[in-house]
Amino acid sequence: MLGDYRITARRANDIAAEIETLVSDGVLPPGAALPPLRDLAVDLGVNPNTVAAAYRMLRERGVIETAGRRGSRVLPRPALTPRDYAALEIPEGVRDLADGNPDARLLPDPAPALAAAGRDADPAAGRYGGPELDPGLL
Repeated sequence: MLGDYRITARRANDIAAEIETLVSDGVLPPGAALPPLRDLAVDLGVNPNTVAAAYRMLRERGVIETAGRRGSRVLPRPALTPRDYAALEIPEGVRDLADGNPDARLLPDPAPALAAAGRDADPAAGRYGGPELDPGLL
């Protein structure tokens, strides 16, 4: 089920992280079956509840699906799939906000504000008051 790779972690967070890495690296492709949690618990020498917690974390993150007696499998498009690999078509007239950057053409010109900030600069601007150097620390 895991091929040549052997999970070595013993804590739920670490087990989940190892499996998630296998999925993101493509070692476990979509649809790949994970070992039954009891079998993996025996292999790792941990309580089955530990593996169940790891599988629950993976399920909540959208990495795997669990189907009771039918086992657990890697989802076709896990939540950790990098956005660059997701083929998304942006319909005409729709603004793509996926990269999180604003359209520079829609931003105001900062030049007037920067020029105003540089004129007649107050040397005490941005200070809290009091002496620049604390005599007690000198």
